[in-house]
Amino acid sequence: MARMKKDRVIQAPSPDAAAGQDDLEVLHPNRSATIAGRSVTVREYGFIEGMRLRPLLQPFLDDLHTMMLGDALPGLDQITMTLGAHIDAVSEAVAIAADVELEWLAGLSQDDGMHLLMLWWGANGPFYVRSVRNRIATDRAVEKLRAGQMSTPSSSPPATETPNASAS
Repeated sequence: MARMKKDRVIQAPSPDAAAGQDDLEVLHPNRSATIAGRSVTVREYGFIEGMRLRPLLQPFLDDLHTMMLGDALPGLDQITMTLGAHIDAVSEAVAIAADVELEWLAGLSQDDGMHLLMLWWGANGPFYVRSVRNRIATDRAVEKLRAGQMSTPSSSPPATETPNASAS
């Protein structure tokens, strides 16, 4: 963080301070906001909670996988469309991460709902993107291994003649 010196000159942060500035954000990417008059904190799922949600969100992850098969990350509009295609599962996941009721979530305005969805994606989206990238990398590694495997050549056919037999 920049600091004000005694003579009112702003001093830039040291490189060490700037380098570690996002450490807490990476470790605990919680997002807080007031949505529809309610203070909400959207948190990243813990390990067990994330594993429990995985089957619910797998169809969404499969579609995200299909979108990410190219080298570029899909745009926010594509991701939002895919989230909408899986709104029942996504709503449950958002409600759990924000510790809100599904009924409250369903009653949000378009702006408030998108705000909450973007908070959820900011806290949990990187995990899902990483999961899909890992799946793609694993699939590609397996493909390379399979492409490099050659079947064992068959034995040469048995000789029907001996080399001396044709000379007679």
